[in-house]
Amino acid sequence: MQLLPLVAGFLMAFVASMPPIGPVAVILLQRGMSGRSREGVAIGLGAALAEAIYCALALAGLSALMERYPVVEMVSRVAGVALLLGLGIHFTRFVAKEPTEQPPPAASLHGPFLVGFGISAANPVLILTWSAAVATFLAMAHIHLTWGEATLFVVGAFLGMFSWYRLFLWGLERHREKIALRAAQWAVRAGGVALILMAVWGAYAVLQSGLHPEG
Repeated sequence: MQLLPLVAGFLMAFVASMPPIGPVAVILLQRGMSGRSREGVAIGLGAALAEAIYCALALAGLSALMERYPVVEMVSRVAGVALLLGLGIHFTRFVAKEPTEQPPPAASLHGPFLVGFGISAANPVLILTWSAAVATFLAMAHIHLTWGEATLFVVGAFLGMFSWYRLFLWGLERHREKIALRAAQWAVRAGGVALILMAVWGAYAVLQSGLHPEG
């Protein structure tokens, strides 16, 4: 069995996760600057798992199913808009605090994991994104994936996303004291504004698709 799908999935997901935009990046920045890296790792794990599932569904051809039953995509987009709006409002009120001598108390990581999973799960467009990415990879590599190779591609995608999230949090943890608190605070708040704008754009897209359904 070839390892090319595993490597390709890893690299594509790792590079695609690098731009510091989107709800996952903002919430990881907030957790990292608040000294809550463990929560950030759980969030990154949940987000990577949800997107890996979307990658697997894209490989299984779910994008065609969503085109046939647009109500599935519509419901998911509405949930995504609500989530982006809530996160955006929350992050615009973020206040960075000086690190304390006492480490933050240990907390359950189930909640942060579900937050990360929910953020990615509420974005059905990822199926279409991964469908395009997979199609591009297959066209360039001139191969047809078996079920085993498709599984390797999904595992690689999961590992690529989670590796970048972990590296991002490690960098914040290592250099947090060198980053000006005010700069970090405004970065998170700017990310919150960006999420609100994304929610507004998403709501507009949902209304347009509802008023002018295709077909």
